[in-house]
Amino acid sequence: MTLAKSLAAALSWLTLVQATCQVTSTSDSGTTLFKGTVLTSAGALPNARLLVSNGRISYVGRQCGFKADESDATVIECVGSVISPGFINTHEHIEYATVTPLKDIGERADHRHDWRRGLRGHTIRPAPVNGSAVEATAWGELRHLFSGTTSIVGGAMAPGLTRNLDYVAGVGHEIPAPVATWDIFPLNDAAGILRNGDCDYGPNMTTAEKAGKLYRYMAHVGEGVDAEAENEFRCLSSATYDTTPKAGGGGLSTDIIAPNLALIHAPGLTKSDFDLVAARGATIVWSPRSNVFLYGKTLDVKYLLDAGITVALGTDWLPSGSATMAREAVCGFAATKASYGHVLDAKTLWEMMTINAAKVAGFDRHLGSFEVGKLADVVVFAGTPREDAFAQAVFSSGEDVELVMRGGKVLLAAEKIKRAATGACESVVVGHSNKTICVEEELGRSYAEFESKLGGVYPAVLPGVPSGEPTCEPTR
Repeated sequence: MTLAKSLAAALSWLTLVQATCQVTSTSDSGTTLFKGTVLTSAGALPNARLLVSNGRISYVGRQCGFKADESDATVIECVGSVISPGFINTHEHIEYATVTPLKDIGERADHRHDWRRGLRGHTIRPAPVNGSAVEATAWGELRHLFSGTTSIVGGAMAPGLTRNLDYVAGVGHEIPAPVATWDIFPLNDAAGILRNGDCDYGPNMTTAEKAGKLYRYMAHVGEGVDAEAENEFRCLSSATYDTTPKAGGGGLSTDIIAPNLALIHAPGLTKSDFDLVAARGATIVWSPRSNVFLYGKTLDVKYLLDAGITVALGTDWLPSGSATMAREAVCGFAATKASYGHVLDAKTLWEMMTINAAKVAGFDRHLGSFEVGKLADVVVFAGTPREDAFAQAVFSSGEDVELVMRGGKVLLAAEKIKRAATGACESVVVGHSNKTICVEEELGRSYAEFESKLGGVYPAVLPGVPSGEPTCEPTR
C-alpha cells in the first residue's frame, strides 16, 4: 500500500471512530434541520434530512428530495452518529426510580406473589419507595430522558419531562385524549391470591365490559412460570372457564383478549395462549430483565414475533429491571440467545422501542417514527459507528446520547452541539463527556439543586453499565 493510501485509510478510520454532530448554523425560528443517518422502519437512510418545524416533523427523506430553504433553520450535521425517534418505555413503575436494585440472593420465584408476599417458602423482596414518590418520579424520568427515552407508561408522572402516555395531563398538549390505562392487579389479587382451576380471586376483578370500554388496557397478567400464573390468563380469556360465582363477589372468568389489550410480562402463558393473543390482535409488553431476575426465564419472543404479535419493550422497575431502555435491549438480546438460541436483529429491538411501542400504547399516529406531521421526539446517538446503524442506537450507553429533543425542544445536547439548546441550561458530566441539559423550566429548579436535595440516591446519569444491575442470565 502506498503512503497516500495508508494515510487515506487512517483518516477514514479516524472519521469513523469519531462519530459526532456539529451545529453549522443557528436560528430562533423554531426550525431544526438534521443531516445524517436517519433510522426508519424502512431501514437506515444515510445522508438523509430530517426537518423539524413547530415541534413536528415536516420532512424526512433523502437529500435529493429535500427542497426546503435551510437558511432560516438551526442546522445540525452528524457524521457517524445516528438519528432516531425517541425511545418509548411501555412499562415502568417510575416511583421506584431512586431505590437501589435488589441483591441477587440466588432465589427464583414461580409467581410474583412468592416474592411480593413471601408465599410458599419464598423470601419477601421489599422495595419501599425512597423518600418522596413525586420527586422519585421526576428523577426517574430524568434518567430515561438522559438515556434517550422520551415517552413512558409509568403509573406516575412529572409534568414536562418525558411524555406520560397513561396521563391526559402528561402526554403533552399536542396529543388529544384518550390515553392508556395501566393495571397492576386486573384480578384484584394484590393480597397474594393464587388459584389453579378456578377464578376465585378478588371480588372486583376486571370484566370484559370494563376492559372493553378502555382505549388501551395495559395489564399485568401471567407474571410467573407456574400453573397459577397461567391460570390468570385462563380466567381472563374465556367466559366459560369458571361460571360459578364466589361467595362475596367475583369468581367468574371473563374474556378481555382484544386489540385494545396489552399483556404485561406474561411469562406464564403457553404457546397456545399466545396463539390466541395473536388471533385476537392483542399485544405484549416484554420486560426480560425482571423476568430473568425474578423467575429465571423470559418469553420466547421470537415465537411471538413469528405469530404476528406486536411486542414492545419495557424496563419494569429499577429494583429488578433495567435502569434504561438500552440496558433492557441488551438483556433481551442476551436472554433470547441464551435460552432459545435465537439472535434478534437490532432493527427488531429498535422497533420494540419505537414504533411498536407506540402501537402498543396507542400513540402511533403521533409518536414512534419519523413521518410528516408526527411530533418531533428525536434522539441522536454517537458512540463508535457500527455496520448496523440500528445497533448503534439500541445498544447505546448514556455517554453516547448526543441530543434529546421532545416536541422540538432540546433537553440535552453534547458539548459540540450545545448551541442548539435554548433556555435555562446547565452542564452535567456523563462519564468522560460534558452534556448541556435544559430541564429547569420543567423541574421548577436546576438539575444541580434537585440532585443536591435528593442526596445520594441511585443516579440519574449512567454513562455505562449501571451499578448493581440485576442479572440477565437465565437459570431455567
